[in-house]
Parts: sequence; C-alpha cells; structure tokens
Amino acid sequence: MTTDTQPLAVVFSEGSTASTDYFLFPHLERLGYRTTLVDSRVVPSEHFPVEGCRLVVISRYVSTQWLWVMEQLRRQGTMLVYFMDDDLFDLRALEGLPWGYRWKIFNRAYIHRKQLLKLCSEFWVSTAHLADKYAGFHPVLLNPNASRITLASHDGVSVCYHGTPNHRAEIEWLVPIIETVQARADNVHFELFGAPAMNAILKRLPRVSVLQSMTWSNYCTFTSGQQRDLALAPLLPSVFNAGRGATKFYDYARMGAVGLYSNRSPYRGFIHDGVDGVLLDNDPGRWVDTILNLVTDHAKRKRMAAQVRRRVELLNGKADSADTPSQDYA
Repeated sequence: MTTDTQPLAVVFSEGSTASTDYFLFPHLERLGYRTTLVDSRVVPSEHFPVEGCRLVVISRYVSTQWLWVMEQLRRQGTMLVYFMDDDLFDLRALEGLPWGYRWKIFNRAYIHRKQLLKLCSEFWVSTAHLADKYAGFHPVLLNPNASRITLASHDGVSVCYHGTPNHRAEIEWLVPIIETVQARADNVHFELFGAPAMNAILKRLPRVSVLQSMTWSNYCTFTSGQQRDLALAPLLPSVFNAGRGATKFYDYARMGAVGLYSNRSPYRGFIHDGVDGVLLDNDPGRWVDTILNLVTDHAKRKRMAAQVRRRVELLNGKADSADTPSQDYA
C-alpha cells in the first residue's frame, strides 16, 4: 500500500509493458516509492507532466523530443535511471530481427546511448548476461517479480465481437462504442477479430484484445473452451449483409454468452428480445447503454444465458415444449 508521504518515482515507458510490471514497479515499490507511469509515445509539452517526482526511470526507449526534458529534470536535481531488458546498445545483437524492430531500437535507444549514460545516475538491467556484458557501467541487476498489477484478479465482464475481417464496416462502427464503454466502466474487456489494417486503431484502446483470423475448425476448438459474458452482432445495411444467416447465435451460445444483435434480418424474428438475446437498432448510444446495463446486472445476464442454453437445446430437439423461452423478463 502506498501513501502520499512516500517519494514519487515516474516510470517513463511506451505504456504499460512486461518490463514495467515485472521489473520496475515491484523494484520501486520495494525501495519505498509510490509510482506512476508517463507514456513516452506522447509528444512532450514544455514541462514534465508530473510535479514533484524524485526519480525518473527511462524504460528502454526515449525520443529526441524527450531528451531535452530529461536534461531539464537532471538540472533540477531529479535522479535519472536507465533500464534495459534487451541488448539495445549493440547493433550485432539485432541481427535476425525484423527490420522495423531493428530501426526502432536503433532510433529510440542505440543512437542515444552516450547521452543516456551521461544523463542517468544508474543503469539497471534485467539479466545476468546484460550485467556481465555492460559491467563497465556498474549496472544494477533486477530480478522479475509479480507486482500488485500482475497478481490482481479482475472480476470483469468479457465482451466479444467475432466478426471476420470482412466485417470491417461493423468493426469501425463498434470502435466509438467500445471507447465510450471503456471510458465509463473499468471492468470490461473486449475481444475482437481484426484485419491488420484495424490493429493500429484497436490496439490503442484500453482493455481490448485483437485476435488473428483462424480456420473454422480452429475457431470451433477455440470457442468451445472459452467463456464470454456478452457478445456483439451488429449488422449494417448492405446488399451482402442481406444474405447473412443467424449463425452468430450458435457461435456465441457455445461460449455461454448473451448476444446483442442488430434489430434486422436475420436476427429479427429469430431472437426473442430480452430473453435469449437483445435486439437493438443501430444506434450507438443504445448499444452503449445496453452493454453497460448488462455489465452491472449480473443476475439478468445469468438468466438470459440460461435461456440461450435452453433455446439451443430446443432447436436441437433436446428440450420439450415446456422449455420454450419465456417472455417473463423481456
């Protein structure tokens, strides 16, 4: 547990990473610091965005734009540390890596090595190999540890959209809905299949996983062992979409998920609204409100998931008429 009386350490990193969560945050907390993260991908303003920091740890990369800010911090008496958990200072170590990754390491680490070592009071590394190789820098060897972040259990709600990359229009339509939900709830995790062109958009959203396309047999195996709480099936008007079937109901039922469907064919007349799914007009605000309502109403999700199972059994001829979905809580 941290308090405001503890000195503040800032971790300067390209977002949260395994480096920050397994090495830096646990080590800094053991040293008695309270910690915060500054995203190095953000263009710096005139001043460092965190007042009163006693220590700044630069994790892996720094841009030329940020170097002058680091120089200013050093002049103000802030202690600077550089942390390296890959061999970023030796071009020979980059052989065999993809060219894009090599360029990033060269441009964000290697070319700044002399200036970083001059600015930083300490040099932290993650492996004995790096400690031995760069012994002349008197490195501090950090060992990986489970931090509060990596040990935390999240009783969150999982929401998926399993459309293929052919559904790019639907994915683009969902992006602002996901952004709004994530801004209003911190316990929701979204999972989507996305084409490479959409990855740049989706990966910047918090608590979003982007899956690669897979064969139908692999998808069946994958989903048969997964559980999801909610599943989305938006369908925008198009000539091609007019010929689609209601197979998403079965995909989502296999994962125990309650589906939210566009209120149009093939779902209108197939889904019992409010019983074994929810039918919604393509109004983003309605989708946001409905997702958030179901996120908070665990009992309703559980009742509807049970009706989804009963509906599948009925459609497969394994249930009698008494099991026909009821409209009692539509």
